Amino acid sequence: MSLVWYPPELPRPERAPYQVTRGDGRSRRAEDAGPPNVRRRFSAVASTVAFSTILTRAQLARFDRFFDEEIKQGTLPFLMPAPDTDGLPLLTDDGTPLLTDAGVPILVAETWLCLIGQQMPSRAPSSPGSVQWRVTFDIAVMP
Repeated sequence: MSLVWYPPELPRPERAPYQVTRGDGRSRRAEDAGPPNVRRRFSAVASTVAFSTILTRAQLARFDRFFDEEIKQGTLPFLMPAPDTDGLPLLTDDGTPLLTDAGVPILVAETWLCLIGQQMPSRAPSSPGSVQWRVTFDIAVMP
């Protein structure tokens, strides 16, 4: 079985609700006095990403096909370029883009292995009377 890619023709997520939350792999035990005892419970945990994007009607149909047929209503993993880093120029400490010998910027390439998270995709018009749709869901990014 080969993994499918999140459709590249769909836009990147909106910046406003986009949020990455690190998974918690710790185990805590309350003590009679003092701070709780904390230790590592898992060596690797998934991060959760709150994802929202604005889609046209045609893009919504493509998303529906991806969700229903390609990842079987969120039960199969998929690959996705990291929306916050993939394709951006690699920068020096002072913010200057690093260039190749030919003067072309070096771009960051980062791919996530994902599953649909707890919040299944929901859709609503992006604004009253709009022909665009806001689709919102969670993504679990595997370690």
